[in-house]
Amino acid sequence: MNGNMTQIEQYIDSYRTQFLELWRELVNFQAGSREFGRIETLIQWTKERLEEEGLECRLVPSGKAPVLVAVDGPKRTGKPILFCGHLDTVFPSGSYPDAPFRIQDGVAYGPGVLDMKGGVAMMVCIVKALRHIGFDRNPIKIVLCGDEETIHDGSTADEIIRQEAEGCLYALNMEVGRMDNCLSVGRKGSLDSLVTVKGKSSHAGNDFFSGRNAIVEMAHKILALQKINGQLEEVTVSTNVIQGGTVSNTIPDLCQIEVDARFTRTSDLEQLKQHITQACAQTHVEGTQTEVKFVNVLPVFERTDANLELLRQVNRAAELYGLPPFGEVIPGGSSDTSYIAMAGVPALCSCGVQGSGAHTMEECALVETFFQRSKVFAAVIAGLD
Repeated sequence: MNGNMTQIEQYIDSYRTQFLELWRELVNFQAGSREFGRIETLIQWTKERLEEEGLECRLVPSGKAPVLVAVDGPKRTGKPILFCGHLDTVFPSGSYPDAPFRIQDGVAYGPGVLDMKGGVAMMVCIVKALRHIGFDRNPIKIVLCGDEETIHDGSTADEIIRQEAEGCLYALNMEVGRMDNCLSVGRKGSLDSLVTVKGKSSHAGNDFFSGRNAIVEMAHKILALQKINGQLEEVTVSTNVIQGGTVSNTIPDLCQIEVDARFTRTSDLEQLKQHITQACAQTHVEGTQTEVKFVNVLPVFERTDANLELLRQVNRAAELYGLPPFGEVIPGGSSDTSYIAMAGVPALCSCGVQGSGAHTMEECALVETFFQRSKVFAAVIAGLD
């Protein structure tokens, strides 16, 4: 273990109380994704805290809550190293009692303690540790949004993240740390589709045969969509929401479904769209009409050699600290790392504090992993030579 790693370890161990307090303050400020006023206040509060630490901060309008961009060492000559994350949670304020953050038997509890305010506090910990050893090679850029849990619905935060990632050396998304000790070297993309069938209503008893049952037609579509599974490698298609009909004695003239599709390669997207369109093209109930709309696409965060090389560097640091190596995984769930990948920047995700129960009232985080992982990522940035 080199001198920088020793200094990083000693510094972080010496200031555990201060970093836990920052984590506590972030968790205790309850703010759900759709509470725009509270999210803006939290973003402003975080901006002021980062400015107190000497980071150069700006707020980028997104159409909803602004995106906070903070840079430590903006005049450093190297390419920026990017930390990405979000400040919103799935829990609106009042979901928990006041001051909900608590630690019991080495486990921290509270709204967003894992997803992902622990990761946000880790960013500050890492920056301060790097400052302590005199790191001056690369600017450290932090990008924090306030609407990740709603997939940036109605905002341009996704595009802002992509733009801020351009030209960076690599990126670490401090999202939820997995309990299997794997880091995400890729993530599936997703395609949301809305399928609408229009038929003709009639009385189910007195005029059955003049009706055109939209639900029956949709049933054929759903089975055809299900058959796509297995036709394309590592692609899944799932019908998850259905709406149709009004009362039991009327033939339904309208039915809609929402379809979730996941894919692991950008090149699969157009072929996937074709398969969905073809599955809905055949008419089984004469007189019905079908419309397919592709309403949302989240890009793939693809597994690349550069991502794997970054993982190797992380595992070298973990080894030198006497920690077990991180595995690699490509989850089906999405994150903002997909937008970073669009900028052509190597990245790892799931780098935050380890824990379980995200999006549930049992959400919790393993306190010691906050400090272990902060040391590892700080050491990677500082360099292991």
